[in-house]
Amino acid sequence: MPGVTRPATRADVLATLAIVLLVVGVVAGGAALRRLAARPSPEACAALLDRYVELVLRAATPEPAASQVAERKALARAAAGERGFVRCEADLTQAEVACALQASNADDLERCLP
Repeated sequence: MPGVTRPATRADVLATLAIVLLVVGVVAGGAALRRLAARPSPEACAALLDRYVELVLRAATPEPAASQVAERKALARAAAGERGFVRCEADLTQAEVACALQASNADDLERCLP
């Protein structure tokens, strides 16, 4: 009969609950593993910032002068401030930074980061 629904059985409720708990477990487990992952050093974060600046500059100017690269890196470090690239050290993992440092262009570098 169209439009007639049957009440959920105990098996239906338990199956739904199991699926919901599995999804929550996967999401919470991934977040927990990310929180426990090793964090990058301040030096690795500084290298990441330099690499990003260089890749962005090379995207705009394929053969930038060494002085231009150095100037842009200095500006980026000054913008990061005395405390360095704090978000990097607090939010990224060593694996993400390692991936980003090996990127061949700015887009690939950004794909390594959350």
